[in-house]
Amino acid sequence: MAYDDVVKEFIDFVNLQVGVYMNSIAGFSGAKIQMERQSARVLRAQSRKIDARGDQVITHQSFEDPQRPDVIHSRIVTAEKFIQENSLGGINQRQLSYSVIVFIFTYWEDEIRPRLAAASNAELKNVKCEIMGDLRCIRNSILHTKGVFTPEWHKKLVVLKDYFAVDKPIEISYELMHQIFVKVKQGCTKLILEWLGEDPGDRFDIDQLKGFAIQKGSRNA
Repeated sequence: MAYDDVVKEFIDFVNLQVGVYMNSIAGFSGAKIQMERQSARVLRAQSRKIDARGDQVITHQSFEDPQRPDVIHSRIVTAEKFIQENSLGGINQRQLSYSVIVFIFTYWEDEIRPRLAAASNAELKNVKCEIMGDLRCIRNSILHTKGVFTPEWHKKLVVLKDYFAVDKPIEISYELMHQIFVKVKQGCTKLILEWLGEDPGDRFDIDQLKGFAIQKGSRNA
């Protein structure tokens, strides 16, 4: 497969993760709103209201029909905690961001990068992309230091250095996640231009791009 086809495949993969991220965030929001409404209504099979004694609202989650008498509940949690987890900045959004970043980096490192090296007759170590190096640092911090940036990994950041602090938990907001998606696409733009031997010069600023498309045709045309 040609070099530009491999880059396009990676962009398509990233765009797929954008869709998954957006849909999941919408799902969290919908679940939060639904629970807020349920908590304010009368007693139901899956939850109970706070009464005069101050009982907490409890929600039972299951993959089965909650009306069945022998239903197995996969999770029982207070409605308050459920709402917190599904709010923007909650644990579900954080875990989603972590998962997407680890997935994107793993696909890049194990699948795309070796194929780019083969397509360009280059050594693997010479296929470099700054934003992907930053995602490596985030990935390693997520997996090896419980989502906290150690000085060792923080000092290696290039593109995202100003977004994170040393010895602090990695917090990735909705806005920052979209910045990461954009910066990955900007990194892909640089890969294509380097492969073509093109220098954008003063024609445009890559860091201002939000996305790009690859038009197939002869390189010598």
